[in-house]
Amino acid sequence: MNYKFWNLIVVLKDEKILLIERNKGDFGGLVPPGGKVEFPETFIDSAIRELKEESGLTAINIQQHGLSGFINEEKKEQFIFVDYLCTSFSGDLIENGPEGKSAWYPISKIKDLDIKDDIKLRILELLKGNLYEYQMFWDESRNTVGSDFLKSSKYIGKNINHL
Repeated sequence: MNYKFWNLIVVLKDEKILLIERNKGDFGGLVPPGGKVEFPETFIDSAIRELKEESGLTAINIQQHGLSGFINEEKKEQFIFVDYLCTSFSGDLIENGPEGKSAWYPISKIKDLDIKDDIKLRILELLKGNLYEYQMFWDESRNTVGSDFLKSSKYIGKNINHL
């Protein structure tokens, strides 16, 4: 089994969420900042680094909210995502960063935006203030998330007061 660790950082400001319109051909649509955990980084240091590299913003307040991932049985790989919420940061947004165009989108429009379903699910749970953990199967032949959950934990958490 080959394990790969990634992060995703949901950044909020004035009822808006920071999303990147990816410029890489392997994955289209809008995504929050995030990326690979590099050896020997801690998970949170990796999230802070990825946010800075992709957006120019430096996290001041960042909190872990979820774990998610994919299991690719064919390749014997497991991708594990640690998902964070950032509500306080410094710096100026880089609008055309290395991953694509960054912009602020109204939280109220999340359901209508071109965001992959599994990422949208994570964002929506995080915005509700829920802690979550789940795994999905990857469909290698279709190069997409499969329809089955391996397991889904009961959502535990409290609401985020400012939303």
